Amino acid sequence: MRFVVTGGAGFVGSHLVKLLVKNGHEITVIDNLHTGKKENLDEVKDKIEFLNIDIQDYDSMEKNMKDIDGVFHQAALTVVQDSFTRPEEY
Repeated sequence: MRFVVTGGAGFVGSHLVKLLVKNGHEITVIDNLHTGKKENLDEVKDKIEFLNIDIQDYDSMEKNMKDIDGVFHQAALTVVQDSFTRPEEY
């Protein structure tokens, strides 16, 4: 099956990506690398498609959601203090 993993370069998302690849799925990772690290995907980088896209970019998201079977939404902003000082981003 073909899946999109948003936040796939983060800690949880990257582990999910590796598991999905191990089970033979085609994976597109969408991550803006705000808190994720592309290095988290080094062991599967040749087996996935990586797109540096912010999930708030609706046009890009729509464009890249064609012909997929499902989405694992792991993208999140994780700094609690920032949610108080910049709530519009959360």
